[in-house]
Amino acid sequence: MANGGEFSLAWLLQPLTVESFLNDIWATTHHHVARGCAGYFDGLLRGPSAVDELLEHVRPDPSAVRLVRGGESKQAETYRGADGGLDLGRVRDDFADGYTIVLNGLERYVRAIASLSHGIEVELNFPVRVNGYITPPQSTGFVPHFDPHDVLVLQIQGSKTWQLSDDTVVPHEMLRGEAVDMAGHALSTALRLEAGDVLYLPRGRVHAAETTCEPSLHLTVGMHAPTALTLLTHALHALSLTDDRVHARLPPRHLDDPDVRASLTGLVDEVVDTLAKPSVVAQGLGAMEEVLARRGRCPPVGQFSDAVGIDEHTLVAKVQPLYSRVAAVAGGVALQFAQLSIGAAADHEAALLFLSRSAEPFQVGDLPGLTPAQQTELARTLIATGFLVRVGDGQAATADPH
Repeated sequence: MANGGEFSLAWLLQPLTVESFLNDIWATTHHHVARGCAGYFDGLLRGPSAVDELLEHVRPDPSAVRLVRGGESKQAETYRGADGGLDLGRVRDDFADGYTIVLNGLERYVRAIASLSHGIEVELNFPVRVNGYITPPQSTGFVPHFDPHDVLVLQIQGSKTWQLSDDTVVPHEMLRGEAVDMAGHALSTALRLEAGDVLYLPRGRVHAAETTCEPSLHLTVGMHAPTALTLLTHALHALSLTDDRVHARLPPRHLDDPDVRASLTGLVDEVVDTLAKPSVVAQGLGAMEEVLARRGRCPPVGQFSDAVGIDEHTLVAKVQPLYSRVAAVAGGVALQFAQLSIGAAADHEAALLFLSRSAEPFQVGDLPGLTPAQQTELARTLIATGFLVRVGDGQAATADPH
């Protein structure tokens, strides 16, 4: 059983190791972790009350809720009140009428799910989104379909029979905006997920699922792996901030004049050659790092009282999970995490890198390259902003996302 600080990819996959998953299964084939442990996810959601708990969490934000039956979505106004708010009575009536309740972006509402989501983001460097699906008995919410990202399915309550195709829809087919012929992807593999099980599906794998004689609650952990297109887009944007060739105006009649059209090849070649430089690629990766750092969450404000009495012997730890990075800024460097950027002089770079990479508790005096006074001042600042916590007296270095 995991507590709030232990939700992780390793916890989801065990007894399969993360390394085996990444080396042998990721992006290659589906995998079913069959545990025979119905209460495995009780620490994530509270057993029998999980459905009611989730509905209460999303009630203030009706846009997070969708009702689907047989692949068709119900009009949102039919399950909202006069004020536009979510009418849980109508939602439950529709559920009894065979509609699956879809809850989008649960990492925004449930603390434990947010911790799990960002823990996977830190582990893989992929943005992660978690959705919930509450399905009535002997029902299916969606017709056979595919997802354009990799998915881990967590069966929380009940059971579901999954039908899988042995092949996948390739990325360029996903992006064309045309309907993919599902009849060409036979659902030849069947498996049943029981409570406590996990199923991994690579992106593009065609699938469908149906409940048995009892209601089902499952979560999908969508892992949105950046692509080469993502990197190129970020690198091109970074280049556009320093190289005016990216902003060169196209000539008049560039669409109609064949000679003008031909001349554009040279312009594009110049930009592409520059785009391939290691420094530009590094800038693109830096932009992606910043996006991932901003997705992190930590306490909105630390306990200032915890910063009192700090010295070089005080044991502290970085809040986990929390993605962070060190970036060069005007006048020095900055530690970026969540929605914050803590600036410091250039002589603090080694200490900030140490902090960003830290995973275990350490003494304030371990911060490299700083005087004792600088060490304690930096530690106080990072405790106050929620990046660090003091270790001891029952305090845990676990992020509090909400």
